Order: sequence, then structure tokens, then C-alpha cells
Amino acid sequence: MHLHFNQSRSLILLARYCDTLLSIGPQQQQPKPNFNTCTTTTTTVDGFQEAVELGFFGLVKNLPYYVKGHCDGLICVVINDGGDGALVLWNPSIRQYKRLPLPRNFHSTREVFGLGFDSTIGDYKVVRAPSSYCQTKIKDYHPQVEVLTLGSNTWRKIPDEDTPPFCIEHFFQATNANGALYWLVAANDDPFRCEILRFDLAKEKFKVVPSPPDTFRRNVSWLGTLEGSLCAIHTQRLSYVDVWTSKDDETWTKLITIPRMPGPEASVRHSDYVPLCFTRSGAVVIGIKLEGFATYHPIENKVSKLAVHGVEHWLQETVCAESLVSPYAADEPAPARQHQMRSAHTASRNLWQLILGLKHGVANYFSCSSGDPRQ
Repeated sequence: MHLHFNQSRSLILLARYCDTLLSIGPQQQQPKPNFNTCTTTTTTVDGFQEAVELGFFGLVKNLPYYVKGHCDGLICVVINDGGDGALVLWNPSIRQYKRLPLPRNFHSTREVFGLGFDSTIGDYKVVRAPSSYCQTKIKDYHPQVEVLTLGSNTWRKIPDEDTPPFCIEHFFQATNANGALYWLVAANDDPFRCEILRFDLAKEKFKVVPSPPDTFRRNVSWLGTLEGSLCAIHTQRLSYVDVWTSKDDETWTKLITIPRMPGPEASVRHSDYVPLCFTRSGAVVIGIKLEGFATYHPIENKVSKLAVHGVEHWLQETVCAESLVSPYAADEPAPARQHQMRSAHTASRNLWQLILGLKHGVANYFSCSSGDPRQ
């Protein structure tokens, strides 16, 4: 069974707060053959065998930082450098980063940000949203929403009447999908109940999105994307995890049900399993808090532990596609910027197809060379 990522190659970034970032990601994943009939195995996968440390130009070494969001291979990172702090856009694929101007009354890693692409203007937007930590801990904190369009490189405040009556936990990443940013927030009438908050990148308006249906009336405990679609999972107190998806913010469809691994690893905690990405063969790569990684293949109904060396702990997982989009793309005039973005996307796709083609060609050559000499 071959496991390789859909479309362009993806990277899984692991943020470690006061340590460097790690990256794991497959090229062509080839598990070792398994002849055991048990549904839980341990597998080694090319590209996942060992985590790679990302230097990030020394910006985060021994410093607190959080990944706040990502879009098209660009990562939004806030760093507490002991001074005013730093807000950075970074593309790990091409090793470029750009410091963004700080908004007024900036509170470093305790802030909430999101990053997305507004297709109506052909530009990226960084959104500053109200922070639960700042609301609770900082005197005279005034929740407000500000937007920075990369083409302007300046912050502007949206009207007070459009500021949502919610604050967001600073350690939550924004989920970018369906032309919007999403966060989980505590309901105003019940702090133990979560709601899904949506910010439309074009209209710059907030609304609450209905949660997926659940007969057990559980909270949504995770938001993310799989293959570009908004996905959610409920608090995990059962022997399986349902992953729901929505493309219109109204209708939820059950995408996949992931069983928990049997054995000692089957301990039930909240928000244990984090589905990270699909492979072309339909398997799901899963991050398991405090335990490591696994893959689940629904056709075979098999959960396999994924052996990854060099990963002892991490705070956040971020799955981003490799791209050639530069953090400085918005510094170009609008027509050139849009051309650069389209070209970068096409070049990334073509480069990946070329690599796959070369691999298949080399594999076929050696397959023919090592074949039966009688043929």
C-alpha cells in the first residue's frame, strides 16, 4: 500500500513554544509489509521516520512563540522576544520571512490572529481578534478587531458594531477555509459550551456557525481542515472519533469515523486525536496528544502507530502545503502580485509532479533492470 499526499506535498509543523519548530512530511510513504492480522500495528513511513528541525533564522530559539494561523504555505507566527514582540509571516518551503507592523497595544503571544486570502481583492489579510487572556488579565483591555491587508501593510479597525461578543483563547489557531477564518469560542450563556465563530474575509463580518449534530450533546473540541474543507470533531469520550465536514457553514456531513487504538494507548482524554491530513490512498495521518502519531486506513479498518524519531513533545500541529508564495508578494503592484501568486501555485504543483515523475521513472528503470532475465 502506497501512502502519499494529495495534490501538492504537505508539511506538518510541530511548534514547541520555547524550542525550535520541527517538520515532518512524506514524499512517497511506503509502510513495511505487515502480515499480522491485528488491527493495530507499528509502521515506518518514508518522510516520517525522523523529524527535521527548522532553524527559522534563530528567531524562535529559546523564545516563547505561537503559530496563529496559516494560508497557502504562509505561516503567521507571534514571538515574545522580551521587547515589543514580533509578528512574522514565514514560508518554510522557500525559507523567507517578513516582519509585519505591530498593531497598537500589542500584547505579544497573548494576542489572537488569523491569516487568510480574500479572493475578491486578490490579497492576504491578517486579522486581529479579541483575546480571552487579554480580556481577563490586562487592565483596561478593549476588545476590538483589526485587519491588515498585506498590500497596504497597515492596520485598520473595523466598526465596533461588527466586533463579536466573544473572546478567543490565545493558543487556538485560526482555521482558514471557505473564504473565512474560524475559531472555537465559549458561549456567552454557558462557558462550558463551545460555539464556532466565523469571520468572512471579504465582508469582514462575524457570525456563529451551527455545530455538527451529536446525539450525546457533546462540545466541539477541535476545528481544522482536511483537503481544504472545514472539519470538526466533538469531545472524545467514546471508543471512536467522528470527523465532520462542511462546505457551506450550514450542512455537516460525517467524513470519517476513526476507532481508537486498542491496548494501553486507548486511554480516553478530551481532544486526544487530531486528524492532520489524508493520503492519496485514503489513509488519515493522526496526531495523538502525549502519545505520538498514527495512521488509519478506513478500507482496511486498520490503525497503525507511526514511528517518528526526534519528537518528544510539541504544543501545536500545523499542516500547510508547500508553496512558492513569498511573504513579500504583496509588495509588488496588484497585477504583478496576482500573477506571482498564480505562478507560484502552478510552479509548486508542476515541481511536485516533476519530482513524482522522476521517482516513478527511476523506480520503473530499476524494476526492469532487476526483473527476471528470462523475460
